[in-house]
Amino acid sequence: MKKLGLVIVILALSACASAPATWKGMSERDIAAWKEIGFNAEQAQAWKSGGFTPEQSESWSKQGFNLTSATSWKGQSFDAEEAKNWKTGGFDVDSAVESRDKGLTPVKVE
Repeated sequence: MKKLGLVIVILALSACASAPATWKGMSERDIAAWKEIGFNAEQAQAWKSGGFTPEQSESWSKQGFNLTSATSWKGQSFDAEEAKNWKTGGFDVDSAVESRDKGLTPVKVE
């Protein structure tokens, strides 16, 4: 019986350790903003931790960027639309920065 009790405790603890992200640390207003753009708690916490507001996160997501790539482009002072234009033009972040520093702009593909 003790072994069964120990197994149950271990399973309960491991379940808590792998629990999905929650809305902890966010106001009701923040939670509503994240939910309005279709983000769940895990996504919201990740993007928020990356320094993005719900509005910025929505913009980057709609332009086809995930958190990692958005962080990279944003870190080089691009907004979502600019980054998409450069990316669509065949540029990665580094080549876009280099070209931008030379005063160049990407060709818009529409």
